[in-house]
Amino acid sequence: MATSVMTAMFGGSFDPVHLGHLHLVHTVVQTMNYRRFIFIPVAQNNFKRSARLAEAHHRLAMLQLSFEAYERLYPEDPPLELVTDACEIERGGVSYTYDTVKHLYLQYSVKGRIGLVMGDDLLGDLPRWHEYEALKELVSFVVIRRKPESAVFSDLAVDLEYIDNTVYEDSSTAIRKACSVLQGDERLSPSIRALMCEEVADYVQQYKLYRT
Repeated sequence: MATSVMTAMFGGSFDPVHLGHLHLVHTVVQTMNYRRFIFIPVAQNNFKRSARLAEAHHRLAMLQLSFEAYERLYPEDPPLELVTDACEIERGGVSYTYDTVKHLYLQYSVKGRIGLVMGDDLLGDLPRWHEYEALKELVSFVVIRRKPESAVFSDLAVDLEYIDNTVYEDSSTAIRKACSVLQGDERLSPSIRALMCEEVADYVQQYKLYRT
């Protein structure tokens, strides 16, 4: 029988995954007992429905490369299980978090509740999420800061765990914007490469991602 592991779910576009994502995992590890992190790349961003994402196989490949780099970047962290689950990509379109959480409980041996990592900028809309009343019974919300001041949430029945993380700029947007003006075999600038682990930066360069 598989050993139950405290598990956190980390959803997003990961277009591309950058050092801020990895540092967030490190911050959670330093303050909480989650030892499995399941990254869930979206098929379509529910909050930016007009956004065009890189092909799923590229985003999945870059996530795997970032996992391989993690131990080098944070050698003092305890052993972690970093995995991707393509359930939302396979489902297609906009997915509901409630459905994804149910899928994870069926697929993984989870100790306690799944930790659902989310930004504090989404707290205000949380009660309007699909199957919110059922969802809040299934997960602990691990709330990361995306604004200088954390939002206040009033539902006392919700299990909220606030993380005192460094607030990063939107590195994915900066990377895509910088790549969009490159021509032919033109190289990424050192300042843009520095936003990603070396392996992901090399991948973006090799496949000329995000160029128009």
